[in-house]
Amino acid sequence: MDGAHERQHHLTLDAMRGVAALGVVWFHLHFVIGYDSAGPLAVDFFFLLSGFVVAGAYDDRLGKTLDILSFSRKRLVRMYPLFLAGLILALAVQEVLIKTGFSRLSQEETLLSFLVEMFWIPSPFNHEALTFPLDGPAWSLSFEILVNLLFALLHRHLTSRRLALLSLLSGSVVVGPIILLGTANFGWSWATLPLGLARVLFAFPAGVLMWRYRARIPASLGLIPPWLLLAALGTVLVLPETRVSDILFLLVGAPLLVASGFRCRDVGNARLFRFLGEASYPLYALHGPTVVLVQGAVKQLHLGVLALPIALVYVVTVLVLARAIALPDLAVRQALGRILDRRDRPAGRTKALV
Repeated sequence: MDGAHERQHHLTLDAMRGVAALGVVWFHLHFVIGYDSAGPLAVDFFFLLSGFVVAGAYDDRLGKTLDILSFSRKRLVRMYPLFLAGLILALAVQEVLIKTGFSRLSQEETLLSFLVEMFWIPSPFNHEALTFPLDGPAWSLSFEILVNLLFALLHRHLTSRRLALLSLLSGSVVVGPIILLGTANFGWSWATLPLGLARVLFAFPAGVLMWRYRARIPASLGLIPPWLLLAALGTVLVLPETRVSDILFLLVGAPLLVASGFRCRDVGNARLFRFLGEASYPLYALHGPTVVLVQGAVKQLHLGVLALPIALVYVVTVLVLARAIALPDLAVRQALGRILDRRDRPAGRTKALV
């Protein structure tokens, strides 16, 4: 694959990540708009795409030109600044809720949860079901960093056969609860925490396998217009979920979308696709606390009749803000990368931030 094609397929996949993040935001507005969408499936799409992209960047380098510590630092530098920013924002929102009498967490529970969650550890310091009571969406980010670290630690043992077995077994664990519960929205609570692990251990290894066998992905999938891929993903995520649609998306839809994005030969509006890609992680990492404020405002001010337009304005607003935040986030990550490079390398040598 030539450099131009590689940049194209990453641009398409990045844009799909942006659409998936929007799907999650829309789902978290369900108390505002009044219905549950299939937005939780975006988490499984993220895990699958993460396995594909991480394998593409590091599968051939781990244990050869890149050691485990360097890989871990790269992933932490990539993910932690915005994760911490989202947690600090959540702490500020909780303080407002406590002072106004609307918080379900005490001051002590809030502070203790912050100290625990900042290490990507679920907080037991709350009387609710949430594993991350300050910033609910952070549960999936904790599994994301966990599976990344496991990928590096166990990499030399992760043959394709073992990855396939792990994905197959974990997938069978995931499908059962979908049939029983009628939803794939689990893993965020203490009661379903093991099922969240199963979700990531199904999708991430599947993404790694897709990368390793990328040569077998039919080139004809590249004929699908990229905007159609984004529209298909967005449609799945905003429609109500069913048992059948959830299972079909996990087993067929998500892999097909990633494969098609990889083979994509043309990007129509590159500027829009780049916008969606750059906004995706800030949007996901930071939207949780502000959704709580929107839900509270609509309820307390009796704005239910305006719920849909309020939700739409909110989505557009946080998308634009997320894209604006992407630039300072990049600057922070680059600065951290330079600091770590100076500590690890002799003077005069530099290392690119990946």
